[in-house]
Amino acid sequence: MKKKLGLFLKTILFLVLLGSALMAAMLVTERKSSYIKNRAFFDEAKKDHLDVLLLGSSHVIDGINPLVLYDDYGITSYNLGGHGSVMQETYWTLIRALDYVKPDYVIVDCYMMEKNYQYLDVMDEGASQDMINASVKQLHLNMDAFPLSRLKIAALDELIQSREIKNQFLCDFIVYHDRWSEIDRNDFARLTDSGDTNKLMGAEMQYGVKTDVDVYEPCQEGEVLPEHTVGEEYLMKIIDECQRDGIGILLVYLPFSAETKDQITANTVQLVADKYGVPYINMLKTEGVIDEAADLNDHGHLNVQGAYKVTEYLGQYLNENADLPDHRGEEGYDNWDKLVKRSKKDLNNMILDGSELRLELSLLSNTGYNSIIYINTESPALEDEGIRHLIANISGTSRIYEAAENKEAYILVNDVGLGKKYEAVGGEVLEGFDTSMGSMTYIPVEKKFRLLYPTADESINYLYDDEHTDKDIQILIYENKGDAPAAHLYYESQLREYQDQY
Repeated sequence: MKKKLGLFLKTILFLVLLGSALMAAMLVTERKSSYIKNRAFFDEAKKDHLDVLLLGSSHVIDGINPLVLYDDYGITSYNLGGHGSVMQETYWTLIRALDYVKPDYVIVDCYMMEKNYQYLDVMDEGASQDMINASVKQLHLNMDAFPLSRLKIAALDELIQSREIKNQFLCDFIVYHDRWSEIDRNDFARLTDSGDTNKLMGAEMQYGVKTDVDVYEPCQEGEVLPEHTVGEEYLMKIIDECQRDGIGILLVYLPFSAETKDQITANTVQLVADKYGVPYINMLKTEGVIDEAADLNDHGHLNVQGAYKVTEYLGQYLNENADLPDHRGEEGYDNWDKLVKRSKKDLNNMILDGSELRLELSLLSNTGYNSIIYINTESPALEDEGIRHLIANISGTSRIYEAAENKEAYILVNDVGLGKKYEAVGGEVLEGFDTSMGSMTYIPVEKKFRLLYPTADESINYLYDDEHTDKDIQILIYENKGDAPAAHLYYESQLREYQDQY
């Protein structure tokens, strides 16, 4: 009897150890992208700190920044957007999230509502196998972080047709078991729940600046989709769920360079909104929110500046219509304050580093930095419409175009601290102009020699350096009187690089 009991206990111990080893292997080998993106969601949901959920595709991930909502309005939100998420996955993202938190408000971007297929691993007739594989892979970003549950199983039943592929989500070790060759420290940190975490509450900012605008044929006024789609059906289910649970909802169509079919879809969303009596903002038609020649990362996604503008717009709407609490300074929200401070520091470091000219000009158009932008005579940058447009956004005038017309030197002083701007073209002199650094004087002498100095000290020339005479663009970022510029950035422009960049 004792022998049998000992054997039984040894067997139990072996199974426990085996199970623990398998569980550890699963946690270590799983791809961490979903865990990184969503870990903070579970933490904040547990604290009941999320008043707003942001839902949709990568347009939402790249286009709405929860830290801006918090910093400017005290609104706490989480960006649950998923790359490639169609409306049925957005619906199930909401359902899974509601198992952890009940928000006061939900914002749903309706991009891809025209999609008329049920299963991501089948799609429609025009879908290639590569498109299907990409769609399934993108679903892992949304799904993997959520533990196995009846909701996850129900979601998979409506999103995936293949039993084999479905099993990869029910037990992701099937698809990740061969990652041993690429695992690193962060993979093992998963065992102690201490791995990397998304620092933007689920959002991902993009830092490209696409200055050439894609133009598409406009749809007919009021033109809508010819049929009721699967995407439309799931949008209606999202609205039903929110209204049943007493959750406020705002439908949006975030701005980008919209093809004709996207414009038609955006029109159709209005019909759904009207049917249910819910608010809808079609930002494809909302003027003054973004500048397509400055605020896009690529054809379909906003960059960091575009995201800031869109988030500000939505934050103002929520502030006026949603009656949400302002949590700034409230006890227990220290982590939000820390993340905002970190985000601002990272952005400031990026501005002072100035690694890419277009990004630098974009960031300087909407920050509190004082800056001086100098472009040399005959600089190739003068021939680039994108560069001219970005500079004109800062100056608020067309003088950069005047300089470009005759290939003359150009300088712009944008003193945010004093609220003053100064420009000079060609041989124009700026003498004794006031800045936050004090009185300054600018004198162009020749192509590679120009003077910019404190009026009281001609021995200092900020625009000449023997080591950078080949650089035709300079940007100085400065703060207060008596301080040296915080950054002095040099660029050597080549027109072909600007033309080929996008």
